[in-house]
Amino acid sequence: MEFVAWLGAQGGVSTVQAARDRVSADALHQLKGSGAIWTPLRGWVALTGVANDVTRALRLGGVASCVTALRLHGLWTPHGETRLHVRVNRRSHSARIAESERTDGVVVHRMHEWLDDERPAHGVDRVVTTLAVASGCVAAEDLAAAAERALASRLVTPDELRAIAAELPRRRRRGLERLCDRSGSGVESMFALMLRTARIAYVQQFEPIPGMFVDFLIGTSLIVELDSRTWHGRPVDIETDRRRDAALLALGYRTLRFTYEQMLFQPDLVRERVLALVRRDAHRRKLWT
Repeated sequence: MEFVAWLGAQGGVSTVQAARDRVSADALHQLKGSGAIWTPLRGWVALTGVANDVTRALRLGGVASCVTALRLHGLWTPHGETRLHVRVNRRSHSARIAESERTDGVVVHRMHEWLDDERPAHGVDRVVTTLAVASGCVAAEDLAAAAERALASRLVTPDELRAIAAELPRRRRRGLERLCDRSGSGVESMFALMLRTARIAYVQQFEPIPGMFVDFLIGTSLIVELDSRTWHGRPVDIETDRRRDAALLALGYRTLRFTYEQMLFQPDLVRERVLALVRRDAHRRKLWT
């Protein structure tokens, strides 16, 4: 049936209101009677056999949001955070939601009072809504990483981010302010925020040699490369990195390399190593002239 195919293309979940734009109430009733669809929450339908984080969130009385929605949208999420994040209606205080708030492995959110309570048609908050909810839950560095990835993927616009940040309390804006869309990974976004917080000027995706781009240039001579687990762990990648570093050294650049793990688990060490060179003005002097 055309409706079943449409519902499958939407992730298998829909509000009844959105479904009624496709089929009649009688047709929905027949589909439910035949076992083709089921009701995870009043006002919602799902394809039989669909049981995932979205339907789990609905059965708990809300929709997928915050870290769970970031993951579903393919964006950066805090390392090791696997709990189900559910946004419920701000004014709802039902027994179902009270039980959800006591459930292990579940985090229940309510939208900030200055923002609209949205009802996403397919059970997952929009990216901009997700970021607004996450601003009250995750660290500013993780929020910035997710937001920059969303910008780079064109899932949100700078105007949308500015508008949502303007509605949030000041303490929740830091991860959304002064963002760019040039980061290729979450750790790059975290490093960029670290530099901005320390008031260190930088150029991202700098091209010191035609066709060769580096992650960051600080001042005129300090290059910082962030080595992800995916692209820098194989022997061939290590050899390529060494050739790049040698070519940069020949031009007088200093190159600092930090790993994914260092950015996640030793950010203070990373910051201090960069600051130590900046304090000595080493970022403004090439090794040879």
